[in-house]
Amino acid sequence: MTAYQKGSEEAFERLYEKYHSMVYGFIKKRLRDSEADDFYQKVWRHLHEKRDLYKGQPFLPWFFVLIRHLLIDEYRSLGRKKERPGTDEYMEKMYAKIEGTDQDVEELLARLSPDAAELVRKYYLEGVSYEELEASSGLSQTNLRQRLSRAIRSLRRGEE
Repeated sequence: MTAYQKGSEEAFERLYEKYHSMVYGFIKKRLRDSEADDFYQKVWRHLHEKRDLYKGQPFLPWFFVLIRHLLIDEYRSLGRKKERPGTDEYMEKMYAKIEGTDQDVEELLARLSPDAAELVRKYYLEGVSYEELEASSGLSQTNLRQRLSRAIRSLRRGEE
């Protein structure tokens, strides 16, 4: 990010390549399909406009705070409350931890089996749909939902 602040287009390309799918998944969980693509472009434009605000802190948490603020503005402009299909109260806490450090989410996921952690990562953080998970894993959507539910319950028990 520091190199991008200094004008390196290559640095922006590296940031984009590394985070574009995670950002898009995050957005798809929060906006309707008809709104997500335009908002996704807005996020990257906003990063460009606000790059001078970056002060060397861990990039990903800083970037997600930027995105969350944009989402709040978007919800206000659309005149509706936050709608987050597929998430629950625990996942709200998990997303909030993204604002802390990169390690918080990974520390939570480390409490799960590798398979469960990967499933939670793909569904909640990368925005992979049940249909895509079904195709890539060979598991039914019902089985995927059960596994996600068990993983979230397991994380809840660990937090309490």
